[in-house]
Amino acid sequence: YVFINHERKEENMSKTVTREDVAKLANVSPTIVSYVLNNSNYVSQEKREKVLEAVRQLNYIPNQLARGLRTSRSAQFIFVCDNIQAELFEAVETRLFERGYYISLNYSRNTKEFLDMLISRQPEGIFMATNMFDAQQLNSIAMNGIPIILYRTKHYEELDPRIVTVVPDYYDAVRKSVDYLILKGHTCIGMVPPVKYLTKGVEGDDFRVRAYVEALRRSSIPVRPELICTRTQTVDDICEEVFRMLVSSEKDGKPTALVVGNDYLAAQIMQYLKKLNISVPGDLSVIGCDNTQIAPLTTPALTTVDVSKEKLAKTYVDKMLALVEGQQAEDEYIGVKLIIRESA
Repeated sequence: YVFINHERKEENMSKTVTREDVAKLANVSPTIVSYVLNNSNYVSQEKREKVLEAVRQLNYIPNQLARGLRTSRSAQFIFVCDNIQAELFEAVETRLFERGYYISLNYSRNTKEFLDMLISRQPEGIFMATNMFDAQQLNSIAMNGIPIILYRTKHYEELDPRIVTVVPDYYDAVRKSVDYLILKGHTCIGMVPPVKYLTKGVEGDDFRVRAYVEALRRSSIPVRPELICTRTQTVDDICEEVFRMLVSSEKDGKPTALVVGNDYLAAQIMQYLKKLNISVPGDLSVIGCDNTQIAPLTTPALTTVDVSKEKLAKTYVDKMLALVEGQQAEDEYIGVKLIIRESA
């Protein structure tokens, strides 16, 4: 008797719980269960609570693969970046997960094979946090029916309408940083973009350098091309560029401040300057960007430009899901503000 009962228990445990089982226990239709789990249609609060309670009791886990086969949708997104943007990725991932979607992180590679891989995976959409690809490459992805939210930091010609810009206003971020340093008396200011950021310096079309040049010229300060870092492939390359700025310039042309593309890179540069026995801010002021969790923890605490991660992530996800549903979405630049700490 005990043995047979044990077998029955194992049989019940191994049985796959279905949407129909949840519907039966909640005394609703399977369609109502789908509405609740996908958050796709209005369901009364009473029925919603019954469905969620049935899900909890039965430990029901929807089969995402089966749902994808039924709907011809993957429920998967891809986040492509040059270097990990942990706080933004976490905020985007959390919002998508709450909506029943999943996201994977990929580092950018400017090769045909990489682009082919992105297209072949047929994600619901791609968050492109890199300026590595040109308009033709981005359009080739969108033309395969994959919408893109672009972390846009340079000018592009004729982007596909399924490519929408959502990004902090880095033009204003750099302008605020340079203006603040000029206000503090600096006239030799170095410009250091993020790792892998493509720029041609003064002749380039990227927003950061254009804002840097505009801010200097507006204050009638000469633009020194040698103070713009154009070798950005690795952190070591960037540190070598900083070293070049400090030793190869004439005494009056050495930078007294650096505007750096993000906080993590700024923190690494500050560590490098410490090895050179260059004090911050005594010898060289440093301003980062993004106001990440590391900014107040550096020594000295990092002056930086703040953008609301929650607002950015919400805008990212809302516009992407609108594109996925075939709706239109407009470009949006998120406002920024300067956070003054001890490094500048």
